[in-house]
Formats: sequence, C-alpha cells, structure tokens
Amino acid sequence: MRKLSSSQELFFSTLHEIQEEIVQTALSKCSCENAERLLYDVTYDTIYSIMELIDGYTKDDLQLDIIEKESKKSLKENIQLHDVCVDFIKS
Repeated sequence: MRKLSSSQELFFSTLHEIQEEIVQTALSKCSCENAERLLYDVTYDTIYSIMELIDGYTKDDLQLDIIEKESKKSLKENIQLHDVCVDFIKS
C-alpha cells in the first residue's frame, strides 16, 4: 500500500464511510422490485455525499477543493457543489 498523507488517509477513509452508509441505507430500502430506482437512489446519495465532503460539511478537519487545471479556478467558486449537483443527477 502507498504511503499517504494524513489528509489523503482521511479523505479515503471518509469515502469508505460514505460507501458503507449508502450501502446500508440502500439495503434497508431494498425490495428489489425496482432495481433501476434503487441504483439511481444509491448513486445519487453517493455523489451528493461526496460533494458535501468536498464542500467541507463532512469532516471539519478535511477541507478540500477541486481546481480546474487550465484556468486554475475552483469549481466551488460562488456555489456549493452539493446544492448544484441535484440539478444534474437523478434521484
């Protein structure tokens, strides 16, 4: 395994926590009558939770940003990623 910085370790550990929470939530709802609906719900919850993580709402000691390489501007500029993603992904 690679040597990770404490921030990298925290980031990936938090992704693991998000995955576990979403899977357990999906399993509790699962009737398998509508697999497509379940998959949209699971992926929506996962993406939304990752956007919350990047926006800084998940871990106080982990503040992240996404920088567009060419312009060097933050994708978070003037928006909250988790608020905007709801307009683009199915729930």
